[in-house]
Formats: sequence, C-alpha cells, structure tokens
Amino acid sequence: MKQIVIIGGSFGGLTAAFELRRHLGRKAEITVVAETDYFAFSPSLPWLALGLRKPKDITVELGNLLSRKGIKFLRATVQKIDPGKQKVDVGSSFLYYDYLVIATGAHLDFEAIPGLGPEKGYTHSIMTLEHAIKTNKAWQHYLEKGGPIVIGSTQGVSCFGPAYEFLFGVEHALWKLGLREKASLTFVTSEPYVSHFGLGGFRQAGRVIEDEFAEKHIKVFTNAVIKEVYPDQVILEDGTELPFEFSLFVPPFRGVDAVINSGLGNPKGFIIVDDYYRHKSYPNIYATGVAVAIAPKEATPIPTGIPKTGLMTEHMSKVAAHNIAAEILGRELRALPVSKLDVTCIADLGKSAVFMTAKPALPPREKTYLKKGRWAHFMKVAFERYFLFKLKRGGTNLP
Repeated sequence: MKQIVIIGGSFGGLTAAFELRRHLGRKAEITVVAETDYFAFSPSLPWLALGLRKPKDITVELGNLLSRKGIKFLRATVQKIDPGKQKVDVGSSFLYYDYLVIATGAHLDFEAIPGLGPEKGYTHSIMTLEHAIKTNKAWQHYLEKGGPIVIGSTQGVSCFGPAYEFLFGVEHALWKLGLREKASLTFVTSEPYVSHFGLGGFRQAGRVIEDEFAEKHIKVFTNAVIKEVYPDQVILEDGTELPFEFSLFVPPFRGVDAVINSGLGNPKGFIIVDDYYRHKSYPNIYATGVAVAIAPKEATPIPTGIPKTGLMTEHMSKVAAHNIAAEILGRELRALPVSKLDVTCIADLGKSAVFMTAKPALPPREKTYLKKGRWAHFMKVAFERYFLFKLKRGGTNLP
C-alpha cells in the first residue's frame, strides 16, 4: 500500500487529503501532519480580532474530521525532509512516504524587522488564530483609551488583503461606537499603489479603494519600507515617524524551516514546481498553496510577493491530488500552470465589500470582474458558513 504524507492542515493540506481519499479509496494510507490540532478559517480572522466571531465559530477539530475519512492525523512540527530516503523528521520519529505533499503555508517572518510582531515586538497580527485572539484583547484595551492607529503590510508581504480588511473593519467599528472622530487612521503598504495586491492591480479596484480612503479620511503611505517599530511609533526607511496607540501589520513571508533545512526551496524557502505541482528535482514531492514559489509578472519599487488565496490553493491541491492518484493508478496527469490560476476574492470593507475575480490571476488577463456593494459583504458571510458546513462533512469546495 502506498504511503502518502501531507504536511499542513489548512486549505491546501485538507483539500489534498480529501481528494486523494476520493480518488484512491483504500489503495493508499494517507497521513496529515500539522502543528495545530484544528483548522481555522483564516478569512474570518479579521472579524475575530474585532470581536465579531468567536474561535469556536471558525475552527474545526482535525483529528475527528480526518479519522472519519480513514485519514491519519499527527500533531507535530516537521523538522526536516530527507528526499533521498523519503522520510519526514517529526522530532521524535520519522514518517516514510512514497509521495509527499507540502502544504505548509509560510513562516511569518516578524524577525525581519526590529520591533515587529505580537510576541517579541509592539505590533499585532491576524495571521493565525492565536494572534487574532490576542489582537482582540488588545483591541478591547485600545477602545478604553483611543488614540492614533497604524495598520498595514510590510516589505516582503505576499498577502495584502488581511491588512485592508482589518483597516476597514476597524474604521467601521469605531464609527458604530461613536469613536471615529477621536482616532486617526494611517495605512502603510509596500505596494506601489493601493489595491496592487501583488497582482499588478485589479481593474478599477484602485479607484474604489482610493475613494474609500478619501471618504473615511484614512492617510496612506505607499512604496513604504518599515525600518523599525518602537512601543509607540513606526519608523519608515525615509525617516517618517508614525505614532500609534494600536498597530497591526502583516509581516514578511518566507518558507517554513522544514523546507529551508532540507534545501528543497528557493532562497526564500518557497518551492519551485512544474505544471503538475511536482518538485523540479523530486517528482514524488508535490507542493501547493503558499508554499509554492510564483514569480511576479512585474518589478515594483519595493518587491512584492504573489498572494495565493484559498481558491487558488484549492485548485493547486486538487491538481496535485489528481496527479498523485494518476501516477498510482496509471492514468493521465493533469497540468495547470501557475500562470493560469484564477483568483476570486471578497474584500470586506466593514459595512460593504468588493467582489473581485480574474482569469487568470496574473496579467495579461482574459476576464476580470469587480463590483462593490452590501450584498458582497453578505456573500462573504454566506461563503464562510458554506465552507465550514461542507468541511465538517469532509467535503472540498470546488467543482
């Protein structure tokens, strides 16, 4: 029986696990390894940080979920991968594999900027469940005293959306509480212009977001590099000082330690794959989601990464699972170049939202669509409920 090990228990890892079980039945033993024993619906973390969700609303326990599908689960941190011996070091033991799927996401590189981060620095985060819970406590404390707020995305970011969503969520929350006039809002981003998103812009999104900033009196710094963060101010590389009572930043991304320690990634630790999502040197190793290296289509003054949304990740994972099953069953492989990945995103703006889709995600594009409205906010809420409902029943969410 073939042994398949999947590293990662979020969108990419779970989609790959369920799809492999669907394709292969009991012809393979599948093991998922993850650092936490739960799945957290990350698009809802900005809401959780603002007190609009509770952890139990957006999490699913992994052990029971996977066991119902006959999939093994191991909570562990992968230390290293030995592709020659086809084994994964999980600290106290090794897992041997015939096929490996790396769906680890990224390492949040708070260490890259002095004073950044919720653990050793002075800024908050919504990139993990634990960070969002901690941010909510800090947010409640902030509401007791008020003052300037600085929110944004640092240099080296590959996912800009959460910063925008949290910013507009904060503005809307202050407005509802009657505190908006007492708080200045500043947005800092390494993007060359607002709504670049690492994707070279998105139709008329720039005008929509710029209008939101203007109407809500939010000051913006683009092409910004953060030099250092102190307990009460952010220092930009050009010397600009931004005082704050509350600050949150999306940090730089790099590959996880297990990939870097194993020499399987590029200089930043992301994995270069072929059109089948196989590692270029080890074809029985697949990668999906944020762990995959995707080169930007254009150079920007401050280098930006390419976001890999949940939808993009699920597409990659379905193709990877199909191809592993095809190799085992002697069937035809399926290709999906990263340049052909589509993107669909709903960016929440507090009391409304923007629905965006592009085919493909990277320009030149064949089709784009963008629309703003209150209905898009409710669509985001509905998708959250649909996704979690279907996940709890062991389903994936694409056709």
